[in-house]
Amino acid sequence: MRILYLIVVTSIPLSPAFSFSVGGRGTTISSFSVRTKTKKLTTLTESTRHQYMSTSETPETSTPCPVIKFSAAVSKGLATIDKKLLRRIIRITNHLPALLSLSYFFLISMAQMMSMGGSSPTVAAMKSAKPTLSSVLTQSVGSTSNTEFSKLFPTNITPASFVFLVWPLISVLQLLTVTTSALFPFDSEYLSQSDLSVLTLANLFSSGWLFISSKAKEGLLPIGSALILPFVPLFSAFPLRNKPTYYLPAFELYSSFTTLASFLAFTVEIQHGGRIPFFGKVSAEVAGSAFLLLYSTASLAVTKKSLTKRLVNFGALTGILYKRVIDTTALTFMGRFSSLLLSVSFLGTVGCWLWSLKELVGNPTK
Repeated sequence: MRILYLIVVTSIPLSPAFSFSVGGRGTTISSFSVRTKTKKLTTLTESTRHQYMSTSETPETSTPCPVIKFSAAVSKGLATIDKKLLRRIIRITNHLPALLSLSYFFLISMAQMMSMGGSSPTVAAMKSAKPTLSSVLTQSVGSTSNTEFSKLFPTNITPASFVFLVWPLISVLQLLTVTTSALFPFDSEYLSQSDLSVLTLANLFSSGWLFISSKAKEGLLPIGSALILPFVPLFSAFPLRNKPTYYLPAFELYSSFTTLASFLAFTVEIQHGGRIPFFGKVSAEVAGSAFLLLYSTASLAVTKKSLTKRLVNFGALTGILYKRVIDTTALTFMGRFSSLLLSVSFLGTVGCWLWSLKELVGNPTK
């Protein structure tokens, strides 16, 4: 029995099952340890490699090749030139058409206002003088000024002559706006390319309108005056209708006053020309009432008007009332009474003037 017991006890460690279980467990533990160490080593190696790559130089700067280094320096220099110099030059170049059209519009307006066109007696007397650029550009402008045009084709809603002094103000505001945009120190644009394009178109149409109006004579009303002018507020108000990023008072003044001028040109045409279909030639009272209806609908009744537009409305209607009253000073009291208080266009003008005054001094319509 003792011998048998010793044999059994001695043979247990040599059992294949026991040996396999022990060996297998040891193998498993050893494999797990190796994989863990390998993973840690791999993680450490990748971290070191990323750290090296983040602190190392670029291939262009680390390479010993002088050609590659020179090429990298040239590319960097060109990028700096593009940002600091060429971008500014291109921006100013984009503004040149607007500046040129503004310059021509200013020359035409000043020549037309002062009756200094090519056919005027003053210019005719100066033909022997040395020609200048301004005289060459304005030599074909007629001799009829704004004041003379108003006398040739009077209406019940023609403003006083001082109202038309807004043209030089429009030119000055445009010049300041375009110059500010051209020299804008930030990367963003003060005036977009579309804003500059519509301003150029508006100035060209305004110049054409002034040029045609300067050719008017007694009994000869150019129909182009009424056909061309409506395009000016259409173009000049384009940036305002599309929610501009910055405040644009020049566009507000330009579009507001040319809206008034467009309705005035339409009134002159239906009263003195009679060439517009469905309207023909009407009386002064009907023409004046048509103007007040159009102006109150398209300008006074507009909600959320800017201060510039409210000032234009008040100033224009004040000029209309002033001239209407001044024109009746030579009449007797009864004549003045019948000319003003019994006139529908005069009473309508008073009502529109009170409307504009309320919006100017009170809270604007929301």
